[in-house]
Amino acid sequence: MLDVALFTLDDHMAEKVCRALSFASAKVERLTWQARMSPAVMDKPRDLIVLHPTHLDRQQHTDFERIVQLPTPSIAIVTHQQVNDAVHLLDAGVDRFLVEPFDEQHFGAVVRALVRRRQGHVSSVTQYGQVSFDHGLKQLHIHGAAVDLTMREAQVVDVLLRRVGQIISKEEFVQEIDPDNIDLSSSAIEVYIHRLRKKISNDLLPIRNIKRCGYFLKRFTPPDTDNTHDTQPAASLAF
Repeated sequence: MLDVALFTLDDHMAEKVCRALSFASAKVERLTWQARMSPAVMDKPRDLIVLHPTHLDRQQHTDFERIVQLPTPSIAIVTHQQVNDAVHLLDAGVDRFLVEPFDEQHFGAVVRALVRRRQGHVSSVTQYGQVSFDHGLKQLHIHGAAVDLTMREAQVVDVLLRRVGQIISKEEFVQEIDPDNIDLSSSAIEVYIHRLRKKISNDLLPIRNIKRCGYFLKRFTPPDTDNTHDTQPAASLAF
């Protein structure tokens, strides 16, 4: 789940950005430009900042420069009339700018690229043997064929494949997926794991239950190698 700060006065723009970020079950906090002056708001760790300025005067440029000093990926959404001024925002520190009206799928792809690069990955797809998973689109394929997963099941797979070789507690699953949802509990994680085991063979995705600790997906070892050593690299890891 992405934690996003959205600076806009436009209701329609806010709705469009939220739709474009639906792939990540994003938590979008809509803020006013005045909120930039609040340390409580600006010092909060986030995954993405989206800026939608009404105009680009000198003060607005100063606002941008202050906001993008944060170590957080940022996107500015501008009008065609603002394009000439918007190029200066890149020098100020904004990572990308998109021109209205923008395509929501394109917006989502840009977000995935920015977050992926920040995490040091070059691809949004993890390959685990015959299993491949697109972390951006939350789509899983086995031998090239798509597997029908619910949103929550896909989110559990997302966490497992990003943390191959680690024991993940049920509470950590909740924190990574949707910590503010009171309906998502340790018991619910057990249910999603059970459903995944019915949909995906244990030979392909060997999810182990570590008693009183959580769940564990071992590092992938090709069949023709000695699997007694845990020195094999993880599945081709991704965002």
